[in-house]
Amino acid sequence: MLIGIMGKTGSGKSTITKLLNEQDKFLVIDVDKINHKLLEKEEVKQIIKERYDVLENNQINRKKLGIILYQNQSEMSWYNNLIWTYLEKELDLIINNTTKPVILDWMMLPLTKFYDMCDFKILVESNIETRMERILKRDNISEKHFILRDKNGLNYNKKDMDIIIDNSKGVDINEIKSLNSLNGNLLSIGQMLKIPT
Repeated sequence: MLIGIMGKTGSGKSTITKLLNEQDKFLVIDVDKINHKLLEKEEVKQIIKERYDVLENNQINRKKLGIILYQNQSEMSWYNNLIWTYLEKELDLIINNTTKPVILDWMMLPLTKFYDMCDFKILVESNIETRMERILKRDNISEKHFILRDKNGLNYNKKDMDIIIDNSKGVDINEIKSLNSLNGNLLSIGQMLKIPT
């Protein structure tokens, strides 16, 4: 089983994922972390180095790279085409070699083949002020950088989602929009998160 958790930057995807996986039932794949690891591969670094001046102490400065990409859609497309070739192989390998149900925590999930492979889709939402506050604190970036990053986020098709969670003020069972089944059991998101209904 493949469960997709998506949402704009700072919406709280990882928080929801942790709550869902409290009992360690799932293999959780944080795709951003895999992406960061890929940027440490020598062949990837060399390809990026030839195009951008973002290498410092033989490491890619991700903030510097991000500013370049968020300001130029064609550069973002070039980067995505490069990195997603590696990402797809990594994800296929992980997903095909586990017996656990998998949670994919990934903002860009709808742009990939894995979106249609998901048995269950969860969208995490939050207002822009809350998301900005979370990201500025977490990533130590400027408001300008956040706005650039946010503009390059996706608009999700809510009709595709099995559950939508408004996480603006933390998880609230009253904000849950639907029910669906996981592992063959009909559960509300509240039950999964151990929130009394």
